[in-house]
Amino acid sequence: MHINSNNVDNVDQNACEIIHDNAKIQQEKFQVRLENYLKMYYKKEFSLDYRIKSVEKMMGKIQLRRKQYGQAYGAQNLPDIIGFRLSVSTEDEVIELSNLIEKGLNPTRKVDHFVTPTNSGFKANLYYFNLNGVNIEIQVMTNEMELWTNQTHDEYNSRTYGITK
Repeated sequence: MHINSNNVDNVDQNACEIIHDNAKIQQEKFQVRLENYLKMYYKKEFSLDYRIKSVEKMMGKIQLRRKQYGQAYGAQNLPDIIGFRLSVSTEDEVIELSNLIEKGLNPTRKVDHFVTPTNSGFKANLYYFNLNGVNIEIQVMTNEMELWTNQTHDEYNSRTYGITK
């Protein structure tokens, strides 16, 4: 059986659009849950930002991941359709906030780039969740790291995924 790549692209595009539309709904639900939890248990200042991955960026990541993992990789495998960044003043506060997230929000997975930063210098704890079929990532970092990440993120996406803003 021959599979037309245009049909596969159309299926992926449709899946990404459906997930993107659902993400708009789930983002608000998760943000309210997160903010309420933090207001109750974390009495220090923090900054919370979020983004919903665009359909274009989802498609770019899927194409890249299929080269690595095979054709079965799809939109449902993307770990960060919704991305939250929680930033605080100090590294001690990153640890404190990370402990709260682990204990009270029950992430499905944690990636520790805080103790062992990436080769590029990225230093944060990453937590993963799934809410009604939408994969969510929370990055916990210092304000200084958030500044650096914001400054270098577009270049990273361009180099890694061939995607520009």
